Amino acid sequence: MQQIHIVIGNLPDDVTEEGIREALSSFAQADKIRLAKESGTPTALIDVDLPRAQAETLAGRINGRSYQGRVLRAWVPKMDW
Repeated sequence: MQQIHIVIGNLPDDVTEEGIREALSSFAQADKIRLAKESGTPTALIDVDLPRAQAETLAGRINGRSYQGRVLRAWVPKMDW
């Protein structure tokens, strides 16, 4: 099965990979988490071993959740990279 990426945005500045893993642990198994903190608000890229439709459902469950006072934005990119 191909790994699918889920992008999570609007994270707090002090976010850590372990913090994201812990926040998602009750409903998502993240195989790999990468943080991008170069410009603006940090963004996480999560790799999951799921079919695309299930990854999009998972992104929908993450989208709108509150994490450390921030409302998360999550989506599956249309193109793989």
